[in-house]
Amino acid sequence: MSLRDVFALSNYLGAELKGRTISNARHTVSLTDFLQQTCLIGRSEELVARSVLLAVSDQLISAIAMMELDGLAGRMLVFPPDLNADRVRTLIEQADIDAVVTDQPLRWSSVGVYQVAATRLPVWAPARARARRTTEWLTLTSDTLDEPKLVAHTSEDLCSAIGATGAAQSGQPVWATFSDIRRAGGLQILLRAVTSSGSMVLSEPGEPIADHVARLVARGVTHISGTPSQWRALLTSDAASGFAPRHVHLSGGTTDRALLDGLKQAFPNASIDHANGTFGTGAGFAWPTTPWAMGAQASRAVH
Repeated sequence: MSLRDVFALSNYLGAELKGRTISNARHTVSLTDFLQQTCLIGRSEELVARSVLLAVSDQLISAIAMMELDGLAGRMLVFPPDLNADRVRTLIEQADIDAVVTDQPLRWSSVGVYQVAATRLPVWAPARARARRTTEWLTLTSDTLDEPKLVAHTSEDLCSAIGATGAAQSGQPVWATFSDIRRAGGLQILLRAVTSSGSMVLSEPGEPIADHVARLVARGVTHISGTPSQWRALLTSDAASGFAPRHVHLSGGTTDRALLDGLKQAFPNASIDHANGTFGTGAGFAWPTTPWAMGAQASRAVH
């Protein structure tokens, strides 16, 4: 089942779920109308079955594009924003990339790829390409290794690895993460938002933390994830005042008792979860203990 199938099923079973959005500091895009919109400029049907490198500078457009390409492209590699440029050609060769989807077509016109397609904020397009296939998603095994390897998944694998959460029982959730959704941890939160019939609030590079948290409050964020270092930065900034998420998750890094106590004090009514246990009040929240909590059968290395 592709992400477009997930949207179609959600719309069919939950017609009352209106007003779902994905937003950054500058734009808000409707998720309720996802199936009638496109962010791909030109003839998107030419991307059918291609091996696509998704290289978009903006998280919002990147998120919409990856959801639209799932079920359309044969393979998709999401380009992390801070990946070493020296690795680009190697990854293109390893993944057999033959098309680039980007908002900076001139930058990618000389990489030797057959086709470069452009992106933009989505526009109304009820007749957009609707090919149905299983798209292979490629992720990097590590954010830090000099030679990261590619691992192949499907969106169904990734979504099934997420599992059921308490979100579906507590009203329409609004998700956020301090991480970039083009990295594994942030991508997982995006998929949670999509599969839980919720909304998503994206981080903004270089945005002052007080402004970011003000957006989270204004959007009514209920579920939020971040690394221990990101949570420490929030607590030491005094920007958490007035922010009251229901579920707080710590992903990756080292968590200590001082940080957990600080989070409990800042968010007394939230369930606070990390790899080694759940703290706080309220119902527990089933987050995986690793960025991709799946068995070997759900992914494979790309050589």
